[in-house]
Amino acid sequence: MKIGIQAALFVIAIILAYFIYDGVQNKIDFRDMAQKRSEIVQNRLQEIAVAQKKFKQEKGRYAANFPELINFVKNDSLTIIKAIGNVPDSLTEVEAVILGIVIRDTSLVPATSIFVDGFAADSLKYVPFGDGNEFKIQAGVIEKNKVNVNVFEVSTTLEIVYKGLKTKNEAIKLTDEIKVGSMNEPITTGNW
Repeated sequence: MKIGIQAALFVIAIILAYFIYDGVQNKIDFRDMAQKRSEIVQNRLQEIAVAQKKFKQEKGRYAANFPELINFVKNDSLTIIKAIGNVPDSLTEVEAVILGIVIRDTSLVPATSIFVDGFAADSLKYVPFGDGNEFKIQAGVIEKNKVNVNVFEVSTTLEIVYKGLKTKNEAIKLTDEIKVGSMNEPITTGNW
């Protein structure tokens, strides 16, 4: 009887050890997958921010929707201005240009040149791992220190980013957003 109780306790100990191991391993796996997904989503948001900045540089405002931004990246050009020559210490650059000491050369390059080869502009609007869900995009003008400033914001929720992962026992608020830009502040950085 004593051996039977010891054997039963041994089996229970193995089962409990398995559940503890499995629970810890699930947390580690979730943390690793969540970190990888967050990094990929952050990279996509940074690509969108780069495209928005170039759009503003050419158009004087931010794109208010993805069709407009994607069309710009795929079909538009960026203006590149090069100054040829050296500005003497006694003159400003404008004066050097007027006197012909410095020449400005303007050229156009495709907007796709801001990204690496093989970049798919059409994918900008989609949240990685989001099963076709799109980022939410906004653009507008706010008043900051009595000056009108163009702003944009592109965001998605953690629920979409972590879609398909087991988040039940994780200390994560799925309604929190991961975003770049802000509709309240003139910033173009992310909230991570």
